[in-house]
Amino acid sequence: MHIFLRHNSDRIALSMGNPNRISLGYSEDPRAVAKRLPRRGDDEPKNVLLLGANGFVGMHMLRELLGDARVATVYALVRRKGDKSGEDRIARQLRKYKLELPDTGKLSVLEGSYLDPAMGLDPAAYDELLTEVDVVIDAAGATTHDYPYSRYREEKVLPTLRLAEFCLQKRFKTLHVIGSVGSEVYQQWRDFYRNSFFYTGYSRMKWVVKHISLRANRDGVPIHIYQAPFALGGPGTGFKDPGMEYSFWNMISHILQLGMVWDSEVTSPVVAGDVLARSVVANALSSAPRVISYPVTPVTTEEIAERFKLKLVPWATFRRELVRQHRFRPGQIDWSKPVASIRRGRQQSKFVSSLFPRSFHTLLNNIHTAASNPTTVRIDADLPSIDVMENNARRIRKLGRYLPETPAPVAVGAGVPAPVSAPEPVAVGAL
Repeated sequence: MHIFLRHNSDRIALSMGNPNRISLGYSEDPRAVAKRLPRRGDDEPKNVLLLGANGFVGMHMLRELLGDARVATVYALVRRKGDKSGEDRIARQLRKYKLELPDTGKLSVLEGSYLDPAMGLDPAAYDELLTEVDVVIDAAGATTHDYPYSRYREEKVLPTLRLAEFCLQKRFKTLHVIGSVGSEVYQQWRDFYRNSFFYTGYSRMKWVVKHISLRANRDGVPIHIYQAPFALGGPGTGFKDPGMEYSFWNMISHILQLGMVWDSEVTSPVVAGDVLARSVVANALSSAPRVISYPVTPVTTEEIAERFKLKLVPWATFRRELVRQHRFRPGQIDWSKPVASIRRGRQQSKFVSSLFPRSFHTLLNNIHTAASNPTTVRIDADLPSIDVMENNARRIRKLGRYLPETPAPVAVGAGVPAPVSAPEPVAVGAL
């Protein structure tokens, strides 16, 4: 079974801003292939292949899967890095976020990469995956916005098609791809020709993956897409997440420094990592999984203003003051290194403007509209999203100086239910 993009149709779709231009080709009819493949019954425990288990979202998926009675085995595919094995890399991530795994004996860590032929595994291990896996969850991929679409095409778009092929070999498998709600910034033709932090090769890749997934599913390929927002820390990590590595927290930092936020009914898309994992796993293990999901627990600017003691102002006022405060001035020049300091100052000014482009309110509205689609199934969260946001913010040192003195509304362990009722924790290296 071979699945391919016809005539660079992804690039044509991007140039025209038209997802209907995406065209897929198949060596066989996917529906016919799927029909003849063996599959487990709805009431039988499933074997799951998880990609990206050592990432922030991936480790939440791993914890959720290991604690789910509907799962028999979890194969976690993780690349070896230097002298660090796949198990070492998962264990390091768990220690970093103080997350524990349930000791259910279900975990099998495999060293390889979905980018390599046969996933970088020996023939016996790869054949085991082909014949035993029922569900594939792809939580792997780039987290930086730095590269052009051509690079992401090789690293994510084409590999997604290879994973779809994998799911139609030897045993019927469903593929569940973690996309990005950020791809919803592309709604009109002119959006594809905007230039800011949010309109990059990374966002274009996420847009293409979304529409390839929808196109393939209509053609009979068992692929499902999750338009995930910023995944924040939840109770399981003590409200700790990647922090200032996220563009989200960089934006919150500038909002707090200004002491103001724009007044709007348009929400900002966030979700706690455990809630995201619970939503994905519930859909992936269901007998009739939804084709597309928006696992978002939005937060409003009114909530942000109230919680962080900020002024609500019109969007134009907010951006004007932001640009004014971050405009590069001659007084910022370090005359011992004038050229370097001028370059850094201009880059910083440009970056801040890029985080809040003139079209920012429009792009947030695009995301808000998509994520509030009435066909989206509501997800249950342990806490209101604004509580999750504040608890995380209070654990990020660089934000501390700008936060009001009022303590966070929820303390870890203060009656907050854990995402998974886990038995005794186990060190990954002991599995």
